[in-house]
Amino acid sequence: MRVPHLYSYLALFNALPTASYGPAHCINETCVFSNHHIGDGTVLLTNEKNAKIASNFPIPARFEAKELPFHVAEVAGKGVGIVADRKIRKGETILIRSPTMMVQTAPHVGMGPRTRDVLYDLAISKLPPKGLELFMGQMGKDIYDKIETNCFQMYIDGANDSGSHLGCFPEISRFNHDCRPNIHYRISNMTHTTVAARDIEPGQELSISYIELILSREERRSRLRKWGFECTCSHCRMSDDEAAASDARLQRIEELESALENFNEAIVTAETGAQLADLYEKERLDVYLGPVYTRAALNFALFGEEAKAREYALAAVEAVERESGPDAADARAMRVLAGNPKAHWTWGKRRRGNPGEGLRNDS
Repeated sequence: MRVPHLYSYLALFNALPTASYGPAHCINETCVFSNHHIGDGTVLLTNEKNAKIASNFPIPARFEAKELPFHVAEVAGKGVGIVADRKIRKGETILIRSPTMMVQTAPHVGMGPRTRDVLYDLAISKLPPKGLELFMGQMGKDIYDKIETNCFQMYIDGANDSGSHLGCFPEISRFNHDCRPNIHYRISNMTHTTVAARDIEPGQELSISYIELILSREERRSRLRKWGFECTCSHCRMSDDEAAASDARLQRIEELESALENFNEAIVTAETGAQLADLYEKERLDVYLGPVYTRAALNFALFGEEAKAREYALAAVEAVERESGPDAADARAMRVLAGNPKAHWTWGKRRRGNPGEGLRNDS
């Protein structure tokens, strides 16, 4: 079935009469939508509802530096990776990309292999040569395996199961894993943005994380084996004594986070949030600092520590903008706190003689 423009995959398609194709090749409710005018081409396999929602997403301008600050190279023990050509500053945007292929999770998981493979072959045939080359250059023995290995979970319709998709960004899939990554990424609508989490020197590999990182070395290694490799990052290669010290810091992080979350008065002081931030910094968990600095700022405000509340709120703004974008709710909230800590709803709520009163913001 072919319905011109009615179910156009992005709003731009309506302005480009020959750009949008789909729905086409429908199997049950899953159809192919494609466009050659988005990045290196993009194809979406989903249902009518999700296609309509996606049609309202803003289309970001393709981010292209005059000269990209990295190159693709062979990395010892890892295969292909991304290596910095020059110093990349913390907070610098590296890439902004739309997906080359995006597949609704439910049919990807539930469709019969033979039917699924036919649909996937039809889908990638809609990509222009550059997009097809990028997609097929990813790791994986076939299209299904490439999606399983390289693509990111993302949602079109909030966090609803029907809106769950796997988005494939082939250029991003070249970033290798590190247990202490130097690249942060975020996905907004259908846009993938990578940002430097700390300064990166020329010749250093650019890396992201494939797993949760508040885990002991053995737990990380175990999870990464499921990805088919033994992690050889510098944090996994530490001596046993260094690894034990790192694991102890991670355990302490869990204890302090629990105490702050539950307002455990036997443990929490004005400095507890700062102690937590110090542990994250020592562990080089730069990709997680936004929420940590936010928690420290709020804790200082609760104890009526104006200078420290402002200091950590300003640090939180910078980190949250880097991790979640300038319009993130926590970034806005921390700007307010930094502007006038004494006017914030948390101010002084945990001073001596006033423990825990009014900790909920009812405004």
